[in-house]
Amino acid sequence: MRPVKTHDWTPRKRSRVLALWESGRFSIRDISAQLDIPRSIIHDIAKRGTPNSKPKLGRPKLLSARDKRRIDMFIKKSKETRQSPPNGIIKALGLSVGHTTVITAIHELGYRRCVARRQPLLKKIDYKRRLEFARAHKDWTVEDWKRVIFTDEMSVKIGDQRKDIVWVWRKPGEEFHKDCVDPKKRSGAGMMFWGTFRGGKMGPGLFFQLNPGQKINSTIYRDQVLLGPLKMFQEESKNEIAEPIVMEDGAPVHKGVCEKPRKDMKWATYSHPPNSPDLNPIENIWAWMKHEITTKYMHVTSKAEMQRIVLAMWENFDDNQWDGLIASMPDRIKAVIKAKGGPTRY
Repeated sequence: MRPVKTHDWTPRKRSRVLALWESGRFSIRDISAQLDIPRSIIHDIAKRGTPNSKPKLGRPKLLSARDKRRIDMFIKKSKETRQSPPNGIIKALGLSVGHTTVITAIHELGYRRCVARRQPLLKKIDYKRRLEFARAHKDWTVEDWKRVIFTDEMSVKIGDQRKDIVWVWRKPGEEFHKDCVDPKKRSGAGMMFWGTFRGGKMGPGLFFQLNPGQKINSTIYRDQVLLGPLKMFQEESKNEIAEPIVMEDGAPVHKGVCEKPRKDMKWATYSHPPNSPDLNPIENIWAWMKHEITTKYMHVTSKAEMQRIVLAMWENFDDNQWDGLIASMPDRIKAVIKAKGGPTRY
């Protein structure tokens, strides 16, 4: 039976071949039969006189280690370079290789082309305020957060879809790196829906009633929300919570003429840091509702029909459906502290 060939032979087997051959007592045929190695291989090992394999030349690499370091440094240089397409990287670095070669090198460096996560546009002052807020509430338990009545507004648009997708190069763990996120300012255009909830209880939700061309201001907010459904929900919550805490963000419509009645009612409140949807769990409810709208109701063209759909969504929520969001608040606080006030995954 002829010996079976393999792609390579270990240095240990090659050494045994040399030892037998150099002893002078065995022929190539004897060694082949004893070690089950083809005679041609034994002849080659004996001729070369070394147990080491022949150097594998192959095709020379198109990109050197230095080229790859330059690519790595270029990608992580700024927000703009994170978004550079392969051809842009080739041009910027003056590389004489093709599109596919650069992509392969980028993947070898650990990067992948991903859609940037949308996050609020954070300024230095926002980092500071978010970190201060998180540190001030780092010892709050889930029970403490259950006392909070979370409120917010959501913009609902007919045919609302995300069209401007941003692609970035990032490594695992860089999803919320400041250069890998897509910072967007909040848009107030569209029909404005307001809602509130707390641990174990969904509150009221409503669309602001506006005249054509009219925008929400503090007077409208006071008359349609603050002194109406929010006041009612706060008073009802006292039956289950000794001292409910009303959370409203620092939007201008929450100030102005709203400050006096809020003070007169002696509500317990706290100052919510700007541009911090990750610290207001109702934002996760908005995200779920918007996903439902974009996946199931893109065909709706009537504002009245869209309002009916959104109100039905809100009214069909169970009281305990979103309790997990309240339970996540301690982890959200830890995440903000870990990010030093920067974006988090929430």
